[in-house]
Amino acid sequence: MSNKGENRMDIIDYKKLLPKGIRVRGNNALQVQSNKTTIVDGKKKVYREFTTVPIKLDQHGDYATAFQSAVQEAMKVKMHQDALVASSGYGKNKVRKAFGVGTLKECFDALFEKQWAGQKQEKNIKIYAQDLFNYFPVDIRLVDMQTEQHYTGFVEFVRKQIEDRPMNNLSSVSNKSINHRLMLIREICRYAIRHGLLDQTKLLNPDIRSKSMGWDNLSLDPSKKKRPLTEEQILSVYEEAVADGELEFADQFIWLCDTGMRHKTEHDRFTVGDINFKEGNIIFFREKTKSWSVPIPLSDRCLEIANGRKELAFKRGGKKGRIFSMGYSRRRTLFDRYKKRCNLPEDFKPYATRHTFITRLVEAGNPANVVMDLAGHTCIETTLGFYAQSSDNSLKKAIASIGTKKSIDDSSNSLGGQSSMIGHNSRNLLKVQGE
Repeated sequence: MSNKGENRMDIIDYKKLLPKGIRVRGNNALQVQSNKTTIVDGKKKVYREFTTVPIKLDQHGDYATAFQSAVQEAMKVKMHQDALVASSGYGKNKVRKAFGVGTLKECFDALFEKQWAGQKQEKNIKIYAQDLFNYFPVDIRLVDMQTEQHYTGFVEFVRKQIEDRPMNNLSSVSNKSINHRLMLIREICRYAIRHGLLDQTKLLNPDIRSKSMGWDNLSLDPSKKKRPLTEEQILSVYEEAVADGELEFADQFIWLCDTGMRHKTEHDRFTVGDINFKEGNIIFFREKTKSWSVPIPLSDRCLEIANGRKELAFKRGGKKGRIFSMGYSRRRTLFDRYKKRCNLPEDFKPYATRHTFITRLVEAGNPANVVMDLAGHTCIETTLGFYAQSSDNSLKKAIASIGTKKSIDDSSNSLGGQSSMIGHNSRNLLKVQGE
């Protein structure tokens, strides 16, 4: 009996704090009301919109907590219901077509189980969905979401959410992050339309030619053109790393520049068993394309690195032993260190090694299909994008070719030129370091 009394007292206390338009309905629900007054034929007419929000008790039966959660949900419902009532045209036709009955949460749950559960995107999708449910009431009908007010309100809300997150030290927000959330709304709408839960004509943009359905992505800032590394820059980083005693990073850096491997999904899974020492080439699995690479010949300096690290790799795990043990996080830290020390451009990040590899193949005059195979692209258009770019050296050569400048010495950008430090007797140095 005492518990009932306490719960009832909680209700009385909370009722005094309820916002206007929200009231308790019985002991297990809140009612949300929005009004709109219009003049029809010279007479005042009041339209009312009602929504019921249940007070859901959890397994512990904590009524006070359930009541507070229901109030939060009711406040979101109130905001969106007020926007609906205030929209032009509301009240002119209160007879609604019984077609789009899908709600946000039910459609998301069904789509999630079908498309993302157990997949690598699952974690990110859950993050996007949480931002979605923080703005929209979970039981909002998809048809009621299709307004410009909801679109602009959601965009600004998400921007603020991301900006205020504790882990966002710089309080920066990219349009790309917001676009991920807009993508989720579009996917939910497509699912609802396919299953008869949303009328195509009720979309924010009902034009069937519009792929965005009115939930348009925000424009992205144009990215700066990436420049490949010159041989001089590569050797500068290499020599600084050797001087610091970072021998593994030094070898990794050369290896990545000369093989074009993707860092996390290819290089970090590469084993000594993927090397054909007799033929002097490598064949490895490309996780991104779910296929094996073509035999990629190793440069002289990569072959020297492979021979120097073969013994340690076999000790680590036989044919499955990794040639390099340094992980991506440490490697990224050293990229930042040598970017500053060697005065390299701001875009000197791990991807620079792959970009350099592909650009050099293009500038050497190799056919696009050969570059495509060596790079591991599945789409020739991706490869052709590198043919449309120009490196600093190619621009200089172009000017030199019209006789306005003396010829350029290409020796600094040759793959054949070897550093006197490569082949630094790494096997003995590694033993000294205890690798």
